[in-house]
Formats: sequence, structure tokens, C-alpha cells
Amino acid sequence: MNFFTDSGREIHYFGEEYGDIPLAGRKQDSVSTLNDLFTLLLKNWVRETAYPSAQLDPQYDRKNDPTYGQCAITAVIVYEYFGGSIHRIRVPGGGTHYFNRINGLYIDLTSDQFSLYGIPCPYEPNQEMDPSYCGTNPDTRKRLALLKANLEQAILENHPVR
Repeated sequence: MNFFTDSGREIHYFGEEYGDIPLAGRKQDSVSTLNDLFTLLLKNWVRETAYPSAQLDPQYDRKNDPTYGQCAITAVIVYEYFGGSIHRIRVPGGGTHYFNRINGLYIDLTSDQFSLYGIPCPYEPNQEMDPSYCGTNPDTRKRLALLKANLEQAILENHPVR
């Protein structure tokens, strides 16, 4: 399956070859696989849902790099839709990055923010996170709530919104 940013650049995610993994539990008409969720997220990640330092970055370009700063809240959403676990790594140059493990496979819907710039993103060693940890920071909770609201609205309307 081919995915494109709003700028027209082809975009991929880590684990894309497993994009047909089905939902765990809840049924949605608009989302039944990882690829469906990724398609929806591409249209609903916005500056306000990005990590605070990404929001302030003068180079921020959602149209070309929509995954920038979206990892923690995206990992929570993937966990809620598909189960599995949430993992965290330290990335070269500082900072942390969150991604998922589903059925023993690493899945990272926001990996493009690294591969686009040639930044290595080693998935091991990593730390498995308690899913509730990702909601302990008030800013993260706020960004997660906004992204969930955007997704729910898009699902209700059966098409992505901005």
C-alpha cells in the first residue's frame, strides 16, 4: 500500500509489511487494520498534537513530516486499537521515542520522523512502558485527547479531517 504526505512525498512506517494486522476488540467501520489507522493519522496529526518542542520548532512542516513529535500519543492510540505493548528507547542526540509491539512485532507508525533525516532509530534495547505512564503528563493527556477527538470526528464523518 502506498501512503503520501500532504506535500505528496511517499511515506512509510516501521513494520508496514504487517499493516494488515486487525483490530483487537473494538470494531470501527473506518479502521480495521494498521494501514487504515495510519491513513487516518496522516490527515489528523497536527501541530497541536505534536510534542511541545516540535510545536515550537521553526522547521516544523506537517505537510512534509506529519509524524514529527507524535510518537507517545500515537503509541497509546495503537495500543488502544490493537493491543500489544508500548515501548520506549533513547534516541541518538537525546530524547525518547515511543513505539509498539504487537504479536511479537515492532510497529512504529511515527518512524518516518527519523528515517526522513537519516537518523538511526534502534528498537533494541528498549523499555516496556506501562500504558498508563503515557498519560501521566498533563500536556501529553491534552495532546492525546485532541488527537482522539480528531480521529473520532473523522471516523464519524468517514473521512479524515484536519
